[in-house]
Amino acid sequence: MIVDSYLATARTAAALLRSPGVAHHWTESSALPEYRISGLAGHLGMAVLWVATSLDAEVTDDEPLDAVQYFARFAPGASPDEPRHQRIRGLGEAAAGDGPADLIERVESTIASLATRLPTLPPDRPVFGNRAMLRLDQWLLSRMIELAVHMDDLAVSIDVETPELPAEAADLVITTLVRIAAAHHGEVQVLRALSRRERAAVTISAF
Repeated sequence: MIVDSYLATARTAAALLRSPGVAHHWTESSALPEYRISGLAGHLGMAVLWVATSLDAEVTDDEPLDAVQYFARFAPGASPDEPRHQRIRGLGEAAAGDGPADLIERVESTIASLATRLPTLPPDRPVFGNRAMLRLDQWLLSRMIELAVHMDDLAVSIDVETPELPAEAADLVITTLVRIAAAHHGEVQVLRALSRRERAAVTISAF
């Protein structure tokens, strides 16, 4: 069930945020261009915090996107100087709050609240998340992808092992990333990237 996978992934991210290296390197640059550790940690936390706020946001009459459509709206490899990325970095720093302890407290308390609330909601419930309408199950899938990708960014930044995703979450995330890459580059290029390296494009990326 996607709710269980999302909550398990969120708890894995919270455990990573508790790593001593996050607090120790809080004001330093991260492995993600133009991000400090604080902003990257805040951005990771947003994949939890935004789920809670989205449940109470006013919905629109727009046709809901699925997770592939949601991410495929943005061209991969965009410059970190683009206004959209500048905005996202600012939101990450804002979400970092008063420091690592504050961020961890808010993330963990939100996960506890979501663990009670999410199982009571239908998976096709419309949600307004990050300037788009999605069904709840697809919104949670998009947040799982964000958690997975940015856990790797943060782990590399503080020189610890990237946490393994729960098995079902890993399957959902990897499958969806392949579908996003296919939406950007075409199915043939993704097929070659996975099976025929000698004919593959240099880079096949979902983002």
